[in-house]
Amino acid sequence: MNTMRHISTILIGAALIISLTGCGGDAKKLQAENDVLRAEVAELKARTEAEGQSAATRDTELKKLQTDARDAVRLRGEITQLRSGSKDAESLRAENQRLKAENQSLRGAASTAPAPAAPAAGDFPREAWSYAGYQTPESALISAIYSMQQGNPKQYFDSLTTDEQARMAKTWEGKSNEEIAAKHVSDTAKITSIKVLNAQETTPGQMVLSVYIGGVDRAEKVNMQRVGNDWKFGGFIREPAKP
Repeated sequence: MNTMRHISTILIGAALIISLTGCGGDAKKLQAENDVLRAEVAELKARTEAEGQSAATRDTELKKLQTDARDAVRLRGEITQLRSGSKDAESLRAENQRLKAENQSLRGAASTAPAPAAPAAGDFPREAWSYAGYQTPESALISAIYSMQQGNPKQYFDSLTTDEQARMAKTWEGKSNEEIAAKHVSDTAKITSIKVLNAQETTPGQMVLSVYIGGVDRAEKVNMQRVGNDWKFGGFIREPAKP
């Protein structure tokens, strides 16, 4: 702004000199003075332009500094997050290594631990009961007992001989499947194991199993009969009542 005022003052002075010396003055002297004034004006214009460019440069640099400051704050926050994540990752790696070591230790202990004893032949603990099919008298007996334990009257009915099915159908008259299932579950609730002590073939296709029922501590004899290719449960053999 001061520069522009300076230029205006020079121009006004130049005009006054020309007007005062125009009448009878030396033309060459005026020409020289005009040249000096033009040079000063040109210099002042150049300085003004330089100052304008310098101000624009300062604005650009200020904006750049503001942008850099915002970037610095953002980067500082990202670094803080990365450092926190790095600590979490280190903790996870340490926990992973600890679990791996514990796993290896447990595997080593399991490999040296003695294997659990297998049930003896003919010994069927409760936890080993399953639907074992009807290929042998023993598997047919366990299939029948398991069906009772599971509260599955239909499957139990299928495991019976024809005569035992007829007897059970008469016993179940007037009872719903839910009532029958509940009684079967109750009848087997205290049994902990079935152990076959002896198997005796009485006639072809007819087998008597002597069993011990663990949990209720009772010895029984069970009738097993071949029906087609399968063995079926024919019920418990009871001694005839004395007169």
